[in-house]
Amino acid sequence: MRLRSLCLALLLLAAAPAAAVVKVYDATPPHGTPGDNFTFNDALCPPVQIRPGIVWGHYTISDAGSGTVTVTEHSQEPTTVNLFDIETIFGPGAYVFIDARSTVHPALPYTGVGSTAPSGAVDWGVLGGWTQTGFVYCASSPTTICAASAGTPHATTSPLGPMPSPTYDMGTWSFDSAGDMEGVPYISRTNLGGTSNEQSLVRGLYVGGSVPALPLVGIAALAAGIATAGARAALRRR
Repeated sequence: MRLRSLCLALLLLAAAPAAAVVKVYDATPPHGTPGDNFTFNDALCPPVQIRPGIVWGHYTISDAGSGTVTVTEHSQEPTTVNLFDIETIFGPGAYVFIDARSTVHPALPYTGVGSTAPSGAVDWGVLGGWTQTGFVYCASSPTTICAASAGTPHATTSPLGPMPSPTYDMGTWSFDSAGDMEGVPYISRTNLGGTSNEQSLVRGLYVGGSVPALPLVGIAALAAGIATAGARAALRRR
């Protein structure tokens, strides 16, 4: 009986580090619902309309069920390809075409308080270390529109600069009964003294999860413990 109890204790001890459930959320095709994880609202002329699906994303969250969760992968990929007819502003032949693609994420990993269980929520608070990589291409008539709206010369592909802010308040992400998640929008850029904002809305369809296998170290420790306990039990029987 003592041997069984010891083996059970060793098993629980070795398996403890592997209790976290890894959950993956995706907002890229074919996971198009709820894949519209970006809201872009710019009151400048010409205005950019709010449209679903212009940014994809994928996120990996580890939840041990202890009230603290960790994100090991957070990638948002904004893609904006727009052709604006602005003849009413600048006259006949006026236009601006912008092609911008980037990958945006905060410093990884980061932790929050809460639960990813269905109908749960996680509060992330302020996240730092935000970076973006990618490019922007702009062509316009008159050519000065590109420098004014996209910050790049006419007919030129330019690397994206740093994020407007290194920190953003991610607020709370909510998880519905199906496990899909959605967060409150965070402002990624403020224009015209705050009268116009660009907002990101993090969303993701739950696409799977797993409980990590027992680590090799844990297996080795368990095997060694069982062997030792068995040897001692055999000596006592002699």
